Amino acid sequence: MGYSRQREMMLSVLRGTSSHPTANEIYDEMRKRDPKISLGTVYRNLALLSEKGTIRRIDSDHDSVHYDGCTHPHYHFICSKCGAVSDLSVTPINLNTAVEEETGGKVAGHTLVFYGECERCIKF
Repeated sequence: MGYSRQREMMLSVLRGTSSHPTANEIYDEMRKRDPKISLGTVYRNLALLSEKGTIRRIDSDHDSVHYDGCTHPHYHFICSKCGAVSDLSVTPINLNTAVEEETGGKVAGHTLVFYGECERCIKF
């Protein structure tokens, strides 16, 4: 994957927030910096960056996809009511070794997402 000004801008947007934006939210932010950027360019670059492991793709149960610029091992909580995605500070557990022992395979990584109702939605 070679250098691309659009990809660098996208990484800047994603690494500058902890909000786990959707493609449309990333597009809106990128248009502030480059009004000529297209939504198709955003989607293509998000697919490429997530495929390469440079960013994380987070599928929610609200038929939306969120993106995370932070790729170190961590877990997420997704509110099943409002769809908000948040990072969890709990220490990731190492399931990789247990799965490798059970399957005889080699695990490249794992994703663990918790679903429920966020504090804000519970209060309303």
